[in-house]
Amino acid sequence: MRLQALLFAAAIASLCCPDTARAQRHSGSSSPPTAPYKPSPAPIVAASSGLGALQFLSVNYGVPAPQSITRQLQADDERTRASALSALGAPGQYLTHGHIPYPHSVQLDFVALGNTDELDAVLTVELDQHLVSAVLVPEDGDWHRVATITFPTAFNDPSTMPSTFVRAERTLVGQLRYQAVYRASTNAPNGDSTENQAVLRVLNGRAVIAISFVSSARTCDTTKAHAGCDLTRRWLQKDPPDDHHITLVTATGHLNAREAADPLARSNQFQTAHLRAFTCQPFILSDTSQHFEPTANPAPCGATR
Repeated sequence: MRLQALLFAAAIASLCCPDTARAQRHSGSSSPPTAPYKPSPAPIVAASSGLGALQFLSVNYGVPAPQSITRQLQADDERTRASALSALGAPGQYLTHGHIPYPHSVQLDFVALGNTDELDAVLTVELDQHLVSAVLVPEDGDWHRVATITFPTAFNDPSTMPSTFVRAERTLVGQLRYQAVYRASTNAPNGDSTENQAVLRVLNGRAVIAISFVSSARTCDTTKAHAGCDLTRRWLQKDPPDDHHITLVTATGHLNAREAADPLARSNQFQTAHLRAFTCQPFILSDTSQHFEPTANPAPCGATR
């Protein structure tokens, strides 16, 4: 009789208090079910961003007109040349009395880098150990230097000169505008080389680096016999569906030891023919900062959307 009473009481409890019954079933070592674990998404990182050997300085100094500075750079008077070099933001070693150099070459470009209809100026000089490029913008009849980009390199290096250091290109977004594209290459004795690329725009009278990355790299392993060299190339492509989107394409390849020893192995055409794997990373232009921001991590091309 006592057992029957206990069973009857348990049945009544399960009918009138179902939550209590369920709570009893989850007591002890058991626990209520939990939602499945979802790892947090990986942070988005721009592929190989950086200026490398390029030195960028954002400033705002009043300067003479670009044509006047160009004439002053060729003046016989040292003080006049020093004043012109100072206006460009040349390193201090070129401003010491008695050692004011004449530039080995001068390049002056007028191009619309900003969001106005006025032409800005990019004045680049080749000195003994540096390429110095000043970005000058007009304002109410006066000129201001808003940036200086410097690259330490000897003038007798045949691969670097103003025309290879900087050139004006149409922007990939809003193609009525232009941008200044800087490239700087460094080489190591073992055959390694790295080229960095930086894209400069002017926003409301201020110079900004819209995007920068390693555009070319060659890394050779000399510690192992027959190791060869790894190759990397990067370039920007417009993303047709949206005017504010671009894609950074990364291509990689390899040269075996025999190919790396070929006299043609340093040519762009030879290396491009050995690129095998391609990845893409999408970027979008911020209207407020004029920076390209990555919207996803690099992935095989065609799988980034």
